[in-house]
Amino acid sequence: MAEREASPIMPFRSVTPIPGTSSRIAIALQTAGLLSALIFLITATFEVLVINDLYASQHALIALLAGVLSLWALLEVLLIKRHRSIAPLRNLKIALAIQVVVITIRHWSYLRPAPAPDHSLVIASPSPEFNQAILFAPIHLLLFLAISKFLIDAFAYAERLRANQLQEQMILLHQTKAALQISENRYSLIADNVNDVIWTVDNAGHFTFISPSLTNLSGHATAELIGQPLINQFSPDSGAILKTALHQSKDQGLPGEDVPVFRAELEQLRNDGFPLWVEITMNSLYNDRGSLVGYVGVTRDIETRKLYERNLRDARDAAEEANLALLSANARLHGQVTTDMLTGLCNRNHFENVLKTQIENSRAHGEKLCLLLMDLDNFRSVNERYGHSLGDLVLSELARLLQSHLRKHDVLARWNGDQFMLMLPNTRAQEAFDLAKQIGRDTSVHSFPAMQHLTLSIGVAELLPQENLSDWLERVESILKTAKNSGCNAVKLSG
Repeated sequence: MAEREASPIMPFRSVTPIPGTSSRIAIALQTAGLLSALIFLITATFEVLVINDLYASQHALIALLAGVLSLWALLEVLLIKRHRSIAPLRNLKIALAIQVVVITIRHWSYLRPAPAPDHSLVIASPSPEFNQAILFAPIHLLLFLAISKFLIDAFAYAERLRANQLQEQMILLHQTKAALQISENRYSLIADNVNDVIWTVDNAGHFTFISPSLTNLSGHATAELIGQPLINQFSPDSGAILKTALHQSKDQGLPGEDVPVFRAELEQLRNDGFPLWVEITMNSLYNDRGSLVGYVGVTRDIETRKLYERNLRDARDAAEEANLALLSANARLHGQVTTDMLTGLCNRNHFENVLKTQIENSRAHGEKLCLLLMDLDNFRSVNERYGHSLGDLVLSELARLLQSHLRKHDVLARWNGDQFMLMLPNTRAQEAFDLAKQIGRDTSVHSFPAMQHLTLSIGVAELLPQENLSDWLERVESILKTAKNSGCNAVKLSG
């Protein structure tokens, strides 16, 4: 393990501490210390018994007990594997090993079968056991003192290790606390000064945090809304949208499954009850177990943008209206050049000019543009049977009938003889097709002068991207021919 310079608490070099090692060392040292004290008491008692020649029959049992306890004490220290290079433990292991050897040598004669006693000697002299007891008694004492010294050193090391660990943990705690405080101050600064409102709600949709910028946005104080439902701050329609989003988010999976972010433009209520447009961005929050615990969101004021969009739309409508009014005024000024004398509608030349201008406007604003080409069925027979004067009356009456279907910006023209062309700005193909069917039905039940009901065949075509005027007119004439060939009184839409 890598070494580092010791802190002021530990004046010698130490290895990087491992959580829990100091407590394990302390337990092992306490056990070894108790065993060493017990061994010393046993060996001292044994030597006293030997010197006084007492309880000779129990000497073998005492010797066995001392040997087992000495081995146990040695094993307790040997099992501290991670710190074999620590000097106090190394010295302690050596002393305990010497103690095992000394006890083995001292008690070996008591652990093997004893020889038959020799009663032939009558001269009184000190026994060998007495001499050994006098010799080993100080050895046991010295060993006990050495082991005690090394135990104290090891205990001191363990305490210094524990103090070092505690110091490092305190330093880490202070560093973490400081980093957390810096992070909290940073995010508080952002939340307090950003114009957007940052908020969180719990799983039930009730506010748990709102940034102070809420007051500038809606006039509400943050404290009065904590614990209140989020949807109550929006108009009924917007609240319903937000409520649906909250319910749907609970069934959209766990983190890591691409849970979509909710975004919408909604009407939030000010404290005076007036609505203002805001943009909501909301995301789900999950805990470590993957359970939904709430939502975090950002509210942005878009009232200025909405006002700009409304003004821009109104200006565009006014410009289109002024443009069409200008075209209409030019038609009146040009008189016969721009107007069909029989019906009072645009003539073909003027209609084509209007159509060119409208094509440019529609493409510039990304709007749809449709044409209806209408032809009276069997009109030649009307002229042949009733004369051209009555035929002209029929065309004039049809022009008035078609004009009753016009909207503000639609343009109707007499295209050719008994054919009429209707331009429908900002209209999709299906809408134009529905209007054509309505015109056809109204024509078929209308009473024309001095004759039975007449019918129309109508072709409908929407301007395609990149299509020029010539191709468009050719396509609408082709679809009208298809309607005529299908048996008249029909409406066909160009694909």
